[in-house]
Amino acid sequence: MRVSEIYASVQGEGPRVGETTVFLRFGGCNLRCPGWPCDTQHAIDPAFRKEWMVLSPAEIVDQVDRTAKLAGAQMVTFTGGEPFLQNNANLEQLTDMLQGKGYGIEAFTNGTFLYPEWAVDNISMIMDWKLPGSGEDPYNEVRYQNIKQLDESILFHSVKFVCKDEEDFDTAASLWSMLPEKTRRAIHWYYGKVWNGDVTDAQLAAWVMQNMLPWKLNVQLHNYIWPANERGR
Repeated sequence: MRVSEIYASVQGEGPRVGETTVFLRFGGCNLRCPGWPCDTQHAIDPAFRKEWMVLSPAEIVDQVDRTAKLAGAQMVTFTGGEPFLQNNANLEQLTDMLQGKGYGIEAFTNGTFLYPEWAVDNISMIMDWKLPGSGEDPYNEVRYQNIKQLDESILFHSVKFVCKDEEDFDTAASLWSMLPEKTRRAIHWYYGKVWNGDVTDAQLAAWVMQNMLPWKLNVQLHNYIWPANERGR
């Protein structure tokens, strides 16, 4: 498996914000988000490939375990890049091994790979639904299939919308409104701004309230604690 880095930090996004977690950052991504620069170029740009480690699931578990014990972490976050770009069988084995040691697992993912059946009942997903400002397709069909799986899962899952401008917000609200009410209730919804983008948290919060949307503000806590996009944070 291609691994960019493994480190402990405070979770800055999603339902476990503020919780100490071990970040397992995989190398490689199928998207480039040309609308704004990705904040983890070292995990997506092939120019950094020589930095990536090639590790077996057992080797990853060993590094995660040592890192978690030093920080007191009980959660592991799969991130990237795109975690589901990795070999499916290896990812399932890694998940089983980590759960066997008592770790909870969540994954930050762009949702463009169909989630395996085993994954949606064992990993808490935070799906980053890309909007027009990212330069990627907000209407990717695989995301709709994944949303259906998350709706039917035994776990609670999340979706986050990252907005560059009002067009992005309007697109997000439209995408959400077109989903079945059952799905909207089953999934946790988050919204936030592109770091250093034009729109502000205050503007987004005002639009959410004006539209009476049951979404939660996602502020990327780690970027307020440490310098924005600092590696290993």
